[in-house]
Amino acid sequence: MSSQTNPDGAPEGNAPRSFGLSQSQRWGAASGLLFFLLVVGTDYASGVAAREWSELALDAGIVGGLVLVVFNAVRKSVLVGENEIRKIQPLWNDQSVQISEIRRVHVPTIESGLWLYTDPDGNPALTIGGGLEAPDELEERVTKSVPPAAKITGLGQEEEN
Repeated sequence: MSSQTNPDGAPEGNAPRSFGLSQSQRWGAASGLLFFLLVVGTDYASGVAAREWSELALDAGIVGGLVLVVFNAVRKSVLVGENEIRKIQPLWNDQSVQISEIRRVHVPTIESGLWLYTDPDGNPALTIGGGLEAPDELEERVTKSVPPAAKITGLGQEEEN
């Protein structure tokens, strides 16, 4: 039986490929959370922070919310499969679009990411933000997998796929 991956570990051909948050984005989110926890921790250690139950509950809620947001950001990913593209975020419902339904792919010129349209003149059916690993490979896999009639716009160009 032959392997579905090349020596670099990336799937070959149309095999499903998952794109997670880039290492620098993970490091930034973890560093921000650690810094915030250190600031809050030193306030409590020095006695500056309030000691009433309502204020403790509010502080705990803020810290818990921040931990959940960072967890969601670190665990988000985009799965480019044979039939669909799925955006996975642990704290929200997954979003997906069938590849056969894509009519336009827009590559923003100012920010990184992709906007996938099932109606060329409507709102995006799925937006894929920046900060993911291997953004060039993600863009290439998506643009090569869309139907031949789909338009690819952005980056100062408009072309038929």
